[in-house]
Amino acid sequence: MENYFRAKGIMYDADKVNIASMFLTDITLLWWRGRTTNKRQDEIGTWQEFQCELKGQFYLKFVEEEARAKL
Repeated sequence: MENYFRAKGIMYDADKVNIASMFLTDITLLWWRGRTTNKRQDEIGTWQEFQCELKGQFYLKFVEEEARAKL
């Protein structure tokens, strides 16, 4: 995504979050829809926050699945 943002000249965090969210699919898209409609959670304001939340939610699961696939 960082390369895409650089190539397109996208500088603002809100734009980065909006664009990146358009590429979400399946479970990540469901998570994002729930995350953005939940009034109890703070709005994600920066690109860094978006990345941290996404990784926190899915990264470990992805690593585990990749490790199992290599066995």
